[in-house]
This record gives sequence, C-alpha cells and structure tokens, in this order.
Amino acid sequence: DEQERGITMKSSAISLYYPVDNNEYIINLMDSPGHVDFSSEVCTAVRLCDGAIVVVDVVEGVQPQTKVVLQQAWEQGIKPILVINKIDRLIVEMKLEPRDAFNHISQVLEQVNAVMGELFATRVLSSQETKTTSVPQNTEFKEGEVFDWSSGLEEADDSQLYFE
Repeated sequence: DEQERGITMKSSAISLYYPVDNNEYIINLMDSPGHVDFSSEVCTAVRLCDGAIVVVDVVEGVQPQTKVVLQQAWEQGIKPILVINKIDRLIVEMKLEPRDAFNHISQVLEQVNAVMGELFATRVLSSQETKTTSVPQNTEFKEGEVFDWSSGLEEADDSQLYFE
C-alpha cells in the first residue's frame, strides 16, 4: 500500500555500523511518515531519536506537516538537518532557468527558516511572559522608575537557529 500511494505509512528502522578513527558507532535510522494522517508516528519517532533529518520537497515547499515535524523536533530539543529534495522537478516539470531555480530554492529555505524563527520567538516571548507575570499586579511604580517592556528577542541568541 505504501508503494501504491507513494508515501511512508509506518515508521521503520535500520541500524548501520560506522567505523571511524578506531571508534565504532551504530547509527539507528528511522523513517517516519511525513503525511499529516500519520503525525502520531512522527511524534513517537522524534521521542526515540537523537537527531532528525527533515526532507522538504522543493516544489511543494513547507507544508503544514513540515511545521508540525519541526515543532516536534524543537520541543524535544533536536536540531534537525534540512534536506531539500526533488530539485530535478524544478527543471523537468517547472522548466525553470538556473537563476530562477536558485531563487525558488532560496524561497523554500526562507520558508523553513521562518518556521524556525517562529518557534524561537514563541519560546523567548513565553519565557519573558513568565518573568513579567511573576511581578505582582498591584505593584506601584515610583516616580522615575521605568517598566521593562522589551520582549527579550533582542538579547536572545539565534545564531545557531537558521539553515543556510
């Protein structure tokens, strides 16, 4: 049924042996469905993994399920690796010139980075909200005192957040 529909319907795993510099590693790869109907499979897979490879179709771009997968990885503290695939579709199906294909890929990258930025901003703002709600509501400010209305986004480090 998976081959007929062209989508992964159940999570599957494989273990790979990887020797490097007199060290031996076992890499467990798990393929989980990206389709919205199987989000519980993705949720389970993310909880079991130390990393994630998020595959985005370059023509389709960021889809609602892409956002869900990125959010699940974010909540589990996993820094995902982004793979943009089906780049050949830009030339074969969409008949784009090289410059237009580059611009299209850049737009997909910006879409993914926008999702990551939204997740980051939400975390920073919610932590800032927690700090400000801890101040008693009936606090009176004396003359000359200034309330800090900053959101915390200016000070937050997002240098390792975005894909390049």
